[in-house]
Amino acid sequence: MDFSFLSDPYYYSLCLYTIAFFSVPIHFFGAYVILFQTPHTMRHVKWVMFNLHFWNSWLDLTMSLFSQPFVIPPVFGGFFLGILNPLGVDMRLQVYIMVTLIMMVGVSTIAIFENRFFLLFAENSWWRYGRVVLYTMNYALALLYFVPTVILIPDQNLARQVIFKMYPQVKPFDTPEHPVYVVAYDHEIRKYIGYRQLISLGTVIAEGSTFLFLLHFNIWNSIRKMTMSQNTLRMQRAFLKAVYMQIAIPAIIMIVPQIVMVILGYLYRNSPEMNSLAYLLMSVHGVSATLIMLYFHAPYKEYCSKLFCRKFQVVKVEANRASTTGTDVLPLKI
Repeated sequence: MDFSFLSDPYYYSLCLYTIAFFSVPIHFFGAYVILFQTPHTMRHVKWVMFNLHFWNSWLDLTMSLFSQPFVIPPVFGGFFLGILNPLGVDMRLQVYIMVTLIMMVGVSTIAIFENRFFLLFAENSWWRYGRVVLYTMNYALALLYFVPTVILIPDQNLARQVIFKMYPQVKPFDTPEHPVYVVAYDHEIRKYIGYRQLISLGTVIAEGSTFLFLLHFNIWNSIRKMTMSQNTLRMQRAFLKAVYMQIAIPAIIMIVPQIVMVILGYLYRNSPEMNSLAYLLMSVHGVSATLIMLYFHAPYKEYCSKLFCRKFQVVKVEANRASTTGTDVLPLKI
């Protein structure tokens, strides 16, 4: 398939506006369902679910509507085409918003697994104090980690002269309406930024994996000691399965295009078309998370089926009314 039209900023921006047109109502609907259709017995997962949905939605809308990054390889930069541009929002600020939102999505994902571990196994332990430190650290990390990257953005007049000499093929993309914005041109600084990205991703993966391990280990230990009922166990597994799907599929949509861009970049085969296609895919990350959430969590699926398809019946697993707050979950259709 020919994607050459994506090298034209006009058509690329048009594709992103089309995505935003369909995604905005989906994001609002997802927020409404979480806030007003989550059963009271599941109140302890309501806010962590909404927190993740909120940051997913803003990341989506930043990519598809507000900023619309048009990256030009091999330059570490490009320009923005979104609605923030005519409003005069500084490019440096737009770069900061995008990278910070990515980190916010990561720490919000960790919060879901930590919340489940805390409610099930650590509510009456020292962790009720330790988690405050963790959340403070994580959100401070999300807000501050990429500040040095933004500070190191070079003077644009000098950077553009250097870039155009190094990569003459970039010059045609530079126009008075959309001058090329260079995030970094020095090789060492680019490596430094890359290391920071890898470290931040590694931190999110390490923390998420730790809580998953603790969660599964304690569930296994509870089964061995017969301190958890089969009904509670079934509900916990159902909830975790739904969360895995809600996180894994959007994560693939977000991460795989970036991996492809990195590989093509090292092979010197990267192109504006491929970069544009990658960002188009990444801009539906939040929408995919919302749709998967609505499908795999049974209370939400039941509400949607009644609203959009009354003939469709969902078999609902009733939550144990006698369960503690630690076992409140969103049951699945099974």
